[in-house]
Formats: sequence, C-alpha cells, structure tokens
Amino acid sequence: MPLITIALRAPTGNTRIQIDDSSTLTDLLSLIQTKTSIPSFTLKSGFPPTPLDISSPSSPLSSLNLKNQTLIISPSTPTPPSPSPPPPKFTPKPIEQDETSLLWPSRAGYLLLRVMPDDNSCMFTAVGGALSLPNPSKLLRSQIAEYILTHPTEYNKAILGSDPSVYVSRITEPDVWGGAIELSILSDIYDVEISSIDVKSLRVDKFGENKQNRIIIVYSGIHYDRIAFAMDLGYPVEVDVTKWSTEDDEVLEKARELCKRLQGMHYYTDTTDFVIKCGICGWIGQGMKDAGKHEKETGHREFGEMRIE
Repeated sequence: MPLITIALRAPTGNTRIQIDDSSTLTDLLSLIQTKTSIPSFTLKSGFPPTPLDISSPSSPLSSLNLKNQTLIISPSTPTPPSPSPPPPKFTPKPIEQDETSLLWPSRAGYLLLRVMPDDNSCMFTAVGGALSLPNPSKLLRSQIAEYILTHPTEYNKAILGSDPSVYVSRITEPDVWGGAIELSILSDIYDVEISSIDVKSLRVDKFGENKQNRIIIVYSGIHYDRIAFAMDLGYPVEVDVTKWSTEDDEVLEKARELCKRLQGMHYYTDTTDFVIKCGICGWIGQGMKDAGKHEKETGHREFGEMRIE
C-alpha cells in the first residue's frame, strides 16, 4: 500500500510522519500521539488554519486528502475555573481574544497581544514574560534596585526624582508601577532593545537602541501588555515567539498595525482627564494627579476607571 507523508507542527517541535494510505483516522491520531507525546489535541490544516473534523475516527485517510499537508496540533486543556473578580484597578477597556490578533500570512501564523494581569506589576510581567523569565516581578524589581545602587552617577536624585535609597525601597514593593526608568535599566541588564508602542498615539519608544534583539510591549496609558507571535492561536503561551532581531522592522510595523486596531476600540486610558474611583473607600476624582494626591493622603492604591457610556 502507498504511504502518504504528513508534516506536523506542534508545541514540542516540527516533524514529519508517514502512514499507509489505507489507514483510518484512528491510526493517524494514535501515530500523532506517539510522535508528539501529546495525549489529547485538536488538528488544523490549510492556511489560514481551519479545524479538521476528527469526530469520525473510522474514516479512511484517503477521504481526508492529507497527502503532503501540514497539520497543526493544539493540545487540549481543561477550562480552568473562573477566578473571583479582583478589586478595582486601573483597567483598560476589555477586549475579546479575536480582537487581539492579526493573521500574518507571510510568516504562516499570528501576531497577537498577550494581556497582562492588572496587579500593578504588568510592566515587569510583560517584559519578564518576553524574556522567558518565570515569576519575573520580584526578580526584575530586585535587579533594578541593585542596578540603581551600583550606578549612582547615572541614576541620581535629579534623574529619579527622589533619593536613590528611597526610590529603590519603593520600586521593590509589589504594588509600585514601573515605567521608562525601569525599561531603560532592564534593556541594559538583558542587552535587549525594548520597543514600547503607545496605543493612543501609535508612537514607538525604543529603550536600548543598537542592540541585536528586541522585544515589543504595548502601553495603554496605565497598563502594559506584550506582543507575541504564534503559529496557531490555540498554542500555549510557553511556545510564543517574543524576541526578534532589531533588523526585523516588519514585525514592528505589524505590531503598530495591531495597536491601531486597539486604538480604534479605545483600548487606552487618557490619564489626564479620566474619571477614577477608589476601590477601597469609594472616593471619586479625575486624572492621575488626583489619584496621586488621594494615595498620599490615605495610602489607598486601588483605583478603577469610571466609564460614562
């Protein structure tokens, strides 16, 4: 019997298999399980990838026309229970998953926005995840603090806005935000350009130019997310591509294209005049200036944006 060759794309890597043309879909699924060590999965084929019907395991492979095709294997994972709603934070407008990705035909995959938790460490999580660091917030805060103390000329009171020892003490607290100073330092520590795209203006701020590689994050006024590439939207975050050559300007333009879509959905907060409410005492104010004043007076640090429809 003739053999047919099928290419497999899986989170565990790419490979090829050969199988008898007279085999059934059950035989193919069993062979894929053996080759990839993935016990449960869905299959997609073509481009853009479309789901392959595997509801009839006894179907002959000859009826599926899979010769010289590429199958994308996406592991099936149980849906986790919904977490309890978090306390109000500064949160951009919610968006659906299909609004956060762009099909990229020339690279046979998708550029997408990975949305970070609203826990005051979004910048550290966005950067750390792009650098493949586990639980990055505490690590990056500590590294930044050490860097500031060992570079007193570069990071002095005039640059930091406060005494370095005070600044270091605050930045190591888990509820203190990171920004441009921290991005510059992390660029030096990890020898990578960090390109930050502002959703409201589509401006690209580059921290650490003249590096060989870059990561891309998205700034929406009070929140950071990161840009990633995936061959399939069903792939887990762990196999994302999040680092590119700084000579690859196409990925930066594609990221700006995605941010333009987000801009059209108002996925940003104007920090000068947005109406905010304290999640602890119910106080209502306007803009970051008022929020800072309320925090200084009360110590409250949980704020939500009040939207007027």
